[in-house]
Amino acid sequence: MKYWKPILLVLWMVGLVLLLVFYIIPQEERLQNDTIEKLEQENERLVLRNVTLDEEILQLKKESDSLTTHISLSEQTIKKLETQLYEKLDRINAMSAMDLQEYFAGFKTDSTGFQKR
Repeated sequence: MKYWKPILLVLWMVGLVLLLVFYIIPQEERLQNDTIEKLEQENERLVLRNVTLDEEILQLKKESDSLTTHISLSEQTIKKLETQLYEKLDRINAMSAMDLQEYFAGFKTDSTGFQKR
């Protein structure tokens, strides 16, 4: 009986090592490999999404540049119109009463549209 205990202990340890080597460790490696594959697939998907977003960013930058140019042109037009308006107001301010009457009348008194029949 003395010899059975060490033999059983060694067999139990060998069985445990075999269980670890052939069952538990391969399952953990398989889980790690599956996790790595899933992460690689997710990484590929994110790379594609990143490329798509980069293209959208470029398109939006082009639109932004176009709108900035349009805004700049509009501001220049507004400044020109304001300048013209102030020039006209200055000319009107400098006019005499008679000049103002001629400026705003804009029609002749013998106009055919107002003649009686």
